[in-house]
Formats: sequence, C-alpha cells, structure tokens
Amino acid sequence: MTTRTRHFLIGLFKYGLGFGALAYMLVSNWNPTEKSPGIRGLLDQTPDLAVFAAIGVLYAVVLALQYARWYVLVRGIDLPFTPGLAARLGLVGTYYNAFLPGSVGGDLVKAYYIARGQPGRRAAAVATVVIDRLIGLFGLLWFSALIGGALWLAGDERVAGSEFLQKVVRVCGVLVGLAVTGWVVMGFLPPHRADRFAGRLAHVPKLGKALAEVWYAVWTYRQRPRALYLSVALTAVCHVAMVLTFHLGVRVFPVTEPGSLAEHVVVAPVGFIAQAFFPAPGGVGGGEAIFGYLYTLIGRPEATGVVGRLTLRVIEWLFGLAGLAVFLRMKSELPAVEAEAEAEGYGGHEELPPATTEPTPEAKVG
Repeated sequence: MTTRTRHFLIGLFKYGLGFGALAYMLVSNWNPTEKSPGIRGLLDQTPDLAVFAAIGVLYAVVLALQYARWYVLVRGIDLPFTPGLAARLGLVGTYYNAFLPGSVGGDLVKAYYIARGQPGRRAAAVATVVIDRLIGLFGLLWFSALIGGALWLAGDERVAGSEFLQKVVRVCGVLVGLAVTGWVVMGFLPPHRADRFAGRLAHVPKLGKALAEVWYAVWTYRQRPRALYLSVALTAVCHVAMVLTFHLGVRVFPVTEPGSLAEHVVVAPVGFIAQAFFPAPGGVGGGEAIFGYLYTLIGRPEATGVVGRLTLRVIEWLFGLAGLAVFLRMKSELPAVEAEAEAEGYGGHEELPPATTEPTPEAKVG
C-alpha cells in the first residue's frame, strides 16, 4: 500500500467516523420523550434568526482575537509578521479545522506557511503555533476554574447543587495551578542551565536542532513575558465570547429551561477541550456527542446539547468556507505576502540568541 493510499484511507475513515457519530446522535435523539423535546421537536419550532446572527458576530470576534493572539506571539520572538498575514493564515487554519480530519490540521498548515518564510528559524516559527494552541487550552481551563469557582463560592444554585460541576471546577483548578507553578519555577532557572538543556536536546537524533530551537522559543517567552501575558488576556476575552456562542446556540430553537449561563461557564470549556481530541473534521460528531453528554450530566435533555453544538457547527462551516477562499488565493499570493512582511522592517531571519544573551531593548515587544 502506497503512502498516498494509506493517507486516503485514514482520512476516509475519519470522515466516516465523524459523520457516522453525528448521524447516530441525530437518530438516537430525534423523537420526543417525556424528558426531552427531541431534535424533531426542536427543529419544528421557528428559529430565532436574531440569536443566530448574534452567534455569527460573536464567533467572528473569537476568530479575530485568536488571530491577534498568534500575531502577538510571533512578534514576541522577533519574527517578521503583519496583522494582515496573521488574519489570512488564521482563516486558512479555520478552513482546515472545519473541513479536514483532525482538529489540529489548521495549526499544521499555519506552521507550514509561516515556517516557509523563516528559513533560518523554522522551528521557532512552528513553536509559535504550538504555544498559541497551549495558551488557548490553558485559557479554557482557567476560565472554567476561575468563573466556575467564583459562582460556586457565591452560592449559585446550579453550581452549588451539582457535584459534577464542582468536580470539573476542582480538576480545572488543579491543572491551572500546575501550569502556573511550572511557569514560575521556569523563571528561577539559571540561563546556563537553560543553555545546557538546549545542548542536550540538540543531541537528539534528527530532531535535536528543532527541539533546541523550540526550547529557546519557550525560554524567550519566559524572558519576555509581556507578549505571553497579553496573549493570555486576549484568550480570556476570547473564551467569554466562546461560552456565549454555545449559551446562545441552545436558544436558537426555543426550548423549555435550557442550560443557565452559570452551567455553560463550567461545561462549555470542557466540551471545547474534549472535542479537540476527536479525529474527525472539526470534531464533527464527537463535539455533538460530548456536548449532548455534558448536558445530561447537568440534568438537561441531550437533544438540546446536540442541537446547540450543531448550530455552532453551521457557523463554523460558514467561516470555514471564507477561509477556503483565502487559502485558494494565498497559493499564488504567499511570496508577495512574505515580501510585505520584510518591507515592514520586522527583523530578519537570524537565529534565536542563547539563553545567556539578554534581549536588547529593541527586541522587546513594544
């Protein structure tokens, strides 16, 4: 079997898995029951188009914040970049995430394109995409732990009365604590030890040089935390909008007692994290199953959670089509875009300095 045939079959399997799971969720939740209006009952109602439009606006805000966050991270390690290029590559990633197997497919494409423009620092360019994804994950955990914990302490009846929601808040809080502890400890790491660790990575067969450069990229962010802290702030606003999209998604087709905002603050981030590991285009099928299951855990009809997530999927597909148009144009435009970045004077392609070299004031994000 050739490599191309194998990849084709794997992709076909992932599409089948995703749309098969979606079909199962639709069929199993189609008819009304005593406790659920069923998907048929929801779709029989007139959709609230104003709410649907509001979701579209919020999702556009989410994407804009994500693209801005990546731009900040790229500039944080002095790679030549422009906001326009960040938006265009971001839209390309949106297209891949929505329609191609694997939720990280868009990240891989963004990494590929930006690395093409950085021949001397390809690993650092790719590292910006990886770190961008990690900050997004951290933001979801932080949002659920902080806001959910605050609601719990304030005595919100939904959170205080649900053992499941309290468990989610505790787990997210522990993970956030571990991440913050690691970040703080890294600040006490002497520069010579950072260089020594990079030297050890450099001896890894085949991947050594790339791993060392990724490590230096992470170290650079630790030495220049302003870019990272700004990215976390952008992420916080982004996740508020993300939770609101799902909160409104279950209200496009009116239903009796949909989940409250307090409940969605806790469960929606968990759903967004979990669906990222489902190997189908955009997590299709898996996302609907996960959100439907989470809805049952808070005592709500599974069908409502499924339809709410599917409503968001329609929005994602619409923006994904816009990303496809950008991708088709960028196939021929990319060389000119790279020249545009260079013309802005955003630095060159020099290697990252070793950890023992203090960044110059000009190199700091301003």
